[in-house]
Amino acid sequence: MTTLILASLLLPNQPNIERDPFGVPKVHAENVVEAYRLDGLACSQDRLWQMEMSRRQCRGKLAEVLGPAAERSDRQVLARAYTDTELQAQFDALPADVRAAFAAYSDGVNQDIADRTKAGNLPAGYKEYGFTPEPWTVLDSCAIVVRLARLFGTGGAGELRNLALLSYLTTQKVKGHELDVLDDLAWPNDRRSPTTVAGDGGPAQTIFGTPTRAATAAQFAAIPRPNLLELAGAIAMADQTDSKLLASHVGAPYKTGSYAVLVPRSKSATGNPLLLTAPQMGHATPSIIHEVAIDAPGLQVAGMEVPGIPGVAIGTSPQMAWGLTSGVADIEDVFWAPMVGRDGYTYDGKTLPIEKVVFNVKVKGRPDSTFTQLRTHHGPVLLLSSGAKVVFSLKSGLWKKELAMTHALSGLATAKTAADVDKAVDSVPTTFNLFYVTRDGHSGYRYVGHVPTRNPALDPRLPSEDTPANQWRPAVPRPAMPRLDDSPQGLISNWNNKSVAWWPNGDTPVWGRIFRVDTLRASLGKAKLTAFDLEKAAWDIARRDDTNGFFRAEIVRAVAKDRGRSPATEAEKQLAGWDGWSVQGSVGAEVYRECVRQLRMALFLKSIGNLTGEGLFVQAVQPSVIAEALDGKTKYDYLAGTTRDAVLVASFKAALAELAMKHGSDIRNWQYGAGSITVPGETPVPYINRGTYIQVTEFFPDGPMARSVASPGVSESGPHAFDQVPLARAWTFKPMWRW
Repeated sequence: MTTLILASLLLPNQPNIERDPFGVPKVHAENVVEAYRLDGLACSQDRLWQMEMSRRQCRGKLAEVLGPAAERSDRQVLARAYTDTELQAQFDALPADVRAAFAAYSDGVNQDIADRTKAGNLPAGYKEYGFTPEPWTVLDSCAIVVRLARLFGTGGAGELRNLALLSYLTTQKVKGHELDVLDDLAWPNDRRSPTTVAGDGGPAQTIFGTPTRAATAAQFAAIPRPNLLELAGAIAMADQTDSKLLASHVGAPYKTGSYAVLVPRSKSATGNPLLLTAPQMGHATPSIIHEVAIDAPGLQVAGMEVPGIPGVAIGTSPQMAWGLTSGVADIEDVFWAPMVGRDGYTYDGKTLPIEKVVFNVKVKGRPDSTFTQLRTHHGPVLLLSSGAKVVFSLKSGLWKKELAMTHALSGLATAKTAADVDKAVDSVPTTFNLFYVTRDGHSGYRYVGHVPTRNPALDPRLPSEDTPANQWRPAVPRPAMPRLDDSPQGLISNWNNKSVAWWPNGDTPVWGRIFRVDTLRASLGKAKLTAFDLEKAAWDIARRDDTNGFFRAEIVRAVAKDRGRSPATEAEKQLAGWDGWSVQGSVGAEVYRECVRQLRMALFLKSIGNLTGEGLFVQAVQPSVIAEALDGKTKYDYLAGTTRDAVLVASFKAALAELAMKHGSDIRNWQYGAGSITVPGETPVPYINRGTYIQVTEFFPDGPMARSVASPGVSESGPHAFDQVPLARAWTFKPMWRW
């Protein structure tokens, strides 16, 4: 790869930063600290404006430069933010080498700011919004780490959403059966759901309790009831809705999801272990991630980093390649406590004060104001209801521990063995699925993070009363966490599916018997796989329906039976001939998509309503719930006296009527739209269901050969701003730096 580099590609006066034909920097340093300084310099050269927006997003300071449009996002961030003193305390607790990396990275960013300020070539955004960059600090990087950890390394806090659901259901036809519907829509565990680790998991399945219906009913009955409007605001704050929306516009991470495939030697056509890793963090211009390679004594690594944070998060070294997907474990809970007056609450027979943390809020064009964050002994208050006289607060396994995930960044980059991997992730509180392959041919999987256990009598789907008996129990023991070494099951794959059969959903109905990882596995059926098979799998899943066409055959059968001897309509023929590929322009795919939409409404709309909007309705009534309702296996009878076939036929006919209304009677106009990635000044790139960054690695005996793509490009301006768009459009990859 080095022979491809031209001397003319080196930036002026930066002989230690070498760039490949796509502008991806490789920094050369005499020691690790200097390497991180150059990492900060190179990233800032490529992404200074994005980094500016990101640090402001993460610290609640966007409105200071963008104006009132960003104020809601800032206030939402500040409702769960740390003070500078608290951030500094977390930083000071990090190992010395990690602190040195952060400080050096900041020095590199500040060198670029100084160079650009002197040369008068700061990014145009500074002039457009009328401000100049302040020095980059380690706390800026820390704030970005905190946001990243909370976005990708956590799960839970859905208790208020479920409480709102139950309150809403009391106004619907199912009144009196609300807990039955909760069990249907937010099932605790479906052991049929596809897992990363095969088998039942043995005695470890006793770690999580299963509350009785009587216990759930008592827990629900005891909760003071805020009104739905109050709950809606608290849910938005827990989910950081406004913050995520604005993040998508400023190039900060805003989506969660990832897929990975590990091919051990036994399943590899070449006998070399293979790894596909693709974090799905959203698509933006510039890319949400930045590619870099580092070459220093004791640290050789290449891959993706998040602008503003030193170190490669997913990548490859001469000894190991690794990838991550979000673990989605339930590590956050909502507790409630009775209020005492306006500023206190009850815990263990005592009145405790509600802590107030005041932040200054600057909004461009307006006088300064303040925002007061409220806290209980658990953490941030999500809702203080004066009407219900109750305070709901968030307890998170990450509270004041987010920076501990930086241990993994440094540890994985230098790991050589499974023991090194375990050491790197042992103290990481965030939940991830980790996959790795090593130069000596070994491979493995780890479910990483600190996952609390709870009072087994509590239902984790609902808020818990804040009493001593209801506090968290110790975390799941490390030896009990799902893991594999040199997998006897062969292929290991994950698309945010559950780790092992006994692992529960917690408070969020994520894992059911229909899950998207099956579409990934359908593309990996060969006895022996190559790196190019993994590339094709990434291509495939962008064009496959998430349900893997689960309902198609049943709809076709029911419609044919109902039709009898009459000739099949063209729509029926298109659906019958559809092979599960959701290709742009496919009529069969569009008919199927609308059939599933109508099937959901036919089964659930009359009984539970639309849950205040189609988006929430679709999110709550997942395909697994539809399948259970059709099979008559739900606790509430959604068929309501009709037959399975009658619902399928009615849904098909309703789908045809809806498509004709939208697109006209000419069926050739009923074309599936696959979604696309917007590229300024160009036609969109079709098929959005792909990784923000995709890396495929094969480990040869002499080291890794890795290829990647991260559209639109490594820089936010200049010749490398969009030069990876053709790669993304053609589903091709470029070679990565190697040694």
